[in-house]
Amino acid sequence: MRKTQWLKKGIYGLAWSFILFAGIRILSGGILESTWWKSFTRSVTGAAFWVAAPASAYIMEEEMPDTMAEFMIRMVRGTVPVWEYAGRWGTKNYGIQDPFYTEHAAIERIERETEEKKDILALEENQADASIIEQNPDIKDVQALPSDIFTPAVVGSQYSIAKLSDYDFLVRNFYVISEITTITSSELNAKTLLEKDLTIKENVGEPQILIYHTHYSENFVDSREGVEEDSVVGVGSYLASILSEHYGYSVYHDKTPYDMMNGTLDRSKAYDYASEGLEKILDQYPSIEVIIDLHRDGVNEGVHLVTEVNGKPTAQIMFVNGISRSTMQGDIPYLYNPYIQDNLAFSLMLQLKAKAYYPDFTRRILINAYRYNLHFRPRSILVETGAQTNTLEEAMNAMEPLAVMLHEILSGGEHE
Repeated sequence: MRKTQWLKKGIYGLAWSFILFAGIRILSGGILESTWWKSFTRSVTGAAFWVAAPASAYIMEEEMPDTMAEFMIRMVRGTVPVWEYAGRWGTKNYGIQDPFYTEHAAIERIERETEEKKDILALEENQADASIIEQNPDIKDVQALPSDIFTPAVVGSQYSIAKLSDYDFLVRNFYVISEITTITSSELNAKTLLEKDLTIKENVGEPQILIYHTHYSENFVDSREGVEEDSVVGVGSYLASILSEHYGYSVYHDKTPYDMMNGTLDRSKAYDYASEGLEKILDQYPSIEVIIDLHRDGVNEGVHLVTEVNGKPTAQIMFVNGISRSTMQGDIPYLYNPYIQDNLAFSLMLQLKAKAYYPDFTRRILINAYRYNLHFRPRSILVETGAQTNTLEEAMNAMEPLAVMLHEILSGGEHE
């Protein structure tokens, strides 16, 4: 037993000696980039990881990096697999973001800035609207909404299959792909995705659509602390009311506080708790065909994800796809999802509807490495509604165009 322990310590020490040596060479500008050096270092450090940290070694199973420096960076990241999975360090518990995600949220906002700025009067009107919402938990009368909200006109862009079949064009205009994952042109094939039939039949009396919130406690800039109607849950209630009252869908709104189990905020286990909750709900209501996990994002305080839809300030939304694959290890077996292609099709179809009807309403679709509980149904989607810098009114307004887009896909294109 002692010999084994000393052997482990010896291998581990040798591996880190090589890492120290490589670091010194990098600082001195003389690192060897030859294939034999990379292979030799990888072999030695890999052996140490398998002995001392098998979980990290599992993550390190990947293709050969282009440079020695890249390999070292990946190896260090591999030593903290929990961080790789959760992507939560330094994010203030906002949204699902990782550092890459936060950076691109800010970049997107800069790219989307237009010359049309809201004047002080408009801001005061928005604040007045928000105060009305606070006084009325029901927020809106769906039947009183203007009919043109539900009969949108094409004012934006429509794309041919030929154009969308250009992988570079598709990614450049529709997606943000996280640096910790990879996706191929065969998997992100617009023609194949758009040929999928995601319509659902009328099913009166049994729930068809499930809305829930992995991060129940997410609030907006003017939300009252502890008031459910002012949180992302209240926004979900409004979406449920539109889908049920105007379009006639049977909607189940799950208000379980998955990130507040036992009264304590804990987002590290929220997806696990939500998974258990979803299994119970789907066992009880197998008729559910559509699952929507409604969030609000977290961005830098200077970023305001807002546009104008139907003449009202509206929070921009973003669809998120998890493809259960990391760049470092490839497919992640314990995050298996048989519906990845269906999930991708659902978000792309919704994105195209937004491009046609509400050109500035959606941010680019985020593709990330994880699963986000999108594996329970083919028509599963994670939606980020604005961020912590948006008002509750802006988030509420976003549910109107989102409902229109969902109905277009689920009904096959009929407005009413």
